[in-house]
Amino acid sequence: MYFQGSLPVYSNKIVVSVVDNVLLVHQVDAKVVIIYDIFADSQAPVSAPLPLLVRGFSRANAAAFQLMDQNVEGLEGKESNHGETVIYTDEWIFLVPDLICDIANGVLWKIHLDLEAISSSSSEVQTILEFLQRRKLEANKAKQLCLAMARTIILERRPVTMVSRAIDVLVNCFSFSIKTGRHHTGSKVERSSTTSDSNVNSAIAESISQADTSEKSSKQESGSGMHDKSIVKSSSCTSDSEDNVSFAKNRGKSKNVDLSSSEQNGGNLVGTDISGAEAQPSVVRPRIPGPGSTPLRTDEQQESLVTSAAISPDDLCSFVFAPVEEEMAGDASYLVAIIVEFLRSANLERLKVPPSIYVLMIQLLARNENYAELGLLILNKIIEPSREVAMQLLASGRQNFQTRKLGLDILRELALHHDYVLLLVQDGYYLEALRYARKTKVNTVQPSLFLEAAYASNDSQHLAAVLRFFLDFIPGFKSTNDHQTYSRYLAEMNTVTA
Repeated sequence: MYFQGSLPVYSNKIVVSVVDNVLLVHQVDAKVVIIYDIFADSQAPVSAPLPLLVRGFSRANAAAFQLMDQNVEGLEGKESNHGETVIYTDEWIFLVPDLICDIANGVLWKIHLDLEAISSSSSEVQTILEFLQRRKLEANKAKQLCLAMARTIILERRPVTMVSRAIDVLVNCFSFSIKTGRHHTGSKVERSSTTSDSNVNSAIAESISQADTSEKSSKQESGSGMHDKSIVKSSSCTSDSEDNVSFAKNRGKSKNVDLSSSEQNGGNLVGTDISGAEAQPSVVRPRIPGPGSTPLRTDEQQESLVTSAAISPDDLCSFVFAPVEEEMAGDASYLVAIIVEFLRSANLERLKVPPSIYVLMIQLLARNENYAELGLLILNKIIEPSREVAMQLLASGRQNFQTRKLGLDILRELALHHDYVLLLVQDGYYLEALRYARKTKVNTVQPSLFLEAAYASNDSQHLAAVLRFFLDFIPGFKSTNDHQTYSRYLAEMNTVTA
């Protein structure tokens, strides 16, 4: 055993729990918890001391619980008489790493992680993102919260430097997950369809809107934070893992460490919510899954498949930049600056950026008619060339010839000859398109496109040249319907001219 460091506990009577690499120091006398993130660079507490939030069983299944354990009668009597469960009693026995045996009530409590409470308890975005990215037990929820936080700080137009640091955290964590093999390639983040999604966004918005900077106190008195009350609304958790912790930061409103009761029969763990104006725990309400109980919900099954909270560039584009672009109005330069910072961070980590992000940048710049800036981003390779980028440049350059030319140049650079020829024909440069097609041996474009363009120009010499070209280079063209049709048109044009 080697001494590796020390942490302040601010109390003489403590109990320690460890879950998901988070150290929980219970101050028994003060009935609060000091939380340390083991992998954090700082040895300071993650937040101010936090009270416990007790989640019990639903009253609906109390009868089933009574049939399985006659000792629940005392619990039900206490529930109806007192209306609350006393925490940190002498009958509580803490079991390593994250269990609490409640002898008086005949239940086994398990500590759960309330990520929503954590996210809504601090305005230190970078610190919270780092904490969420390190969580493994509820990786999908941590990912959703990180995405919601990123959207919020952009929509609120926080300083670019602040948003840049937040994006650096997400990009660095994703890069690390790729290097360590923790991120599954091709995994997608589903849009949250649960009822808690609105709670997540509102909680994030509430925390980010706090303007003053949170200060972590080096000395936390035993009663600190106990009398600040708030209601934490979060979905009940079901987990068989031994690495689950609830921890929160105190930012003027007291958040809670969750305790969910665990039935001793089969180890099924069920938690319910607390609601009330006081920080004291609610009544424990037994709920026991019976033989005919429904299986895990579909969203829970999906969450179990997500093993990392890392956010890929595709996720950032689909669930941060694209939704934000739809909601933001007016000058788009701010969002462009944010995306440029993301590109810088991704380039440092040598991550591949999806073309959709570049397409979004082009749309934003063209909307504000910033064509000169767009040209510089293309020429300096900040916007990487791709077919999607070229097509967007062509679409956005209808009112600007130079921008459209950049799109054509990218098609030639990427050897997308078929697309280049088609665009030349559409622009009326069918003779140039013919020369280019002959040079690059493009034989996938229908002759009728060239012939129709030449006929539309009402120039018999051009139509004759196009017909001669296909007669010389396409075997059997003379017997096709196109040759017969446009030869007749050519004869008619010559008759009218004569």
